[in-house]
Amino acid sequence: MSSVSRWNWLAASVVVIGLLVVGVVSTGCAPAPEQPAVEPGRPPEVVEVVEEVVEEVVEEPAEEPAEPAETPEQPAETPEEPAETPGEPKVSSFAPAEDLVGQVAYYIERLEKAVETPQEYDESQEKIAKDANTLIVIALALGLHDQDNKYKAAAPGLVKAAQDLAAVEDYAAAKESVAAVKTAAADQDAQPGELKWEKVASLEELMAQVPLINTKLKRYIKPSRFESKAKDTQGLSAVIAVIAQGTIANSGETEKPNEAQNWQKYCVQMRDAAAAVNAAIHAGDQQATAAAMKNLAQSCDDCHAVFHEEE
Repeated sequence: MSSVSRWNWLAASVVVIGLLVVGVVSTGCAPAPEQPAVEPGRPPEVVEVVEEVVEEVVEEPAEEPAEPAETPEQPAETPEEPAETPGEPKVSSFAPAEDLVGQVAYYIERLEKAVETPQEYDESQEKIAKDANTLIVIALALGLHDQDNKYKAAAPGLVKAAQDLAAVEDYAAAKESVAAVKTAAADQDAQPGELKWEKVASLEELMAQVPLINTKLKRYIKPSRFESKAKDTQGLSAVIAVIAQGTIANSGETEKPNEAQNWQKYCVQMRDAAAAVNAAIHAGDQQATAAAMKNLAQSCDDCHAVFHEEE
């Protein structure tokens, strides 16, 4: 074969291979083209060119890029649980049970004297209303008390009997109700009832009682009588604390019923001030008691500035 024919043949082979390449690329195909048979006597360099071209064209098709991993959805933030409302304080933190127990007997004795005769009743009706309502919150506190006491089981019945007494309007009913109060207080076999801090007594009557108790308390804590009257002042300060706690739920009876939050704040201020007086008396510290009494008076002033401005 002449050199011209040889190169013509080589050019034709390259063209054929080019056509094959275009076919493979356009179809993304699969099978590799068969290598053309080498005719006997074909120059080895032509065979090498053909093999190289075929190897470059017939490659494994490029893998398709993997789908990007889905980003897991972030869980929605769990809303914070609302803060729990703090539970009611232990009654012992502001009024020891032993101090309140003595006050039950004190108020029952006063009530009995107030209904001894019709004349006595006529002169004591206002006092009966205040004492009956005061006895209601004392009984409630003893029934809810964290310290065991002789009135714990009887408390629900005593609350009810004192409420009935507070509602009477004539001598006969009052005398009968006072007897029922005394019986309820002595009932050691009473079935415990459900009690909670709620509106159980008259705010007006309890607020009228506070200055009377406070006046006696101030008189008894003077240095000359501090020790001899300690038992009395322990009871008096405990009753003020219980009245403050017991009237938290009575905001609707105030002159500004829409300011329940302020009312609660001042009741707690008064309760804690009375508790501090009680603790100082128990500690036998007359100076600390006098200082605590100033805070108690301030709590009343702060409350009156909002709820009873005329005073």
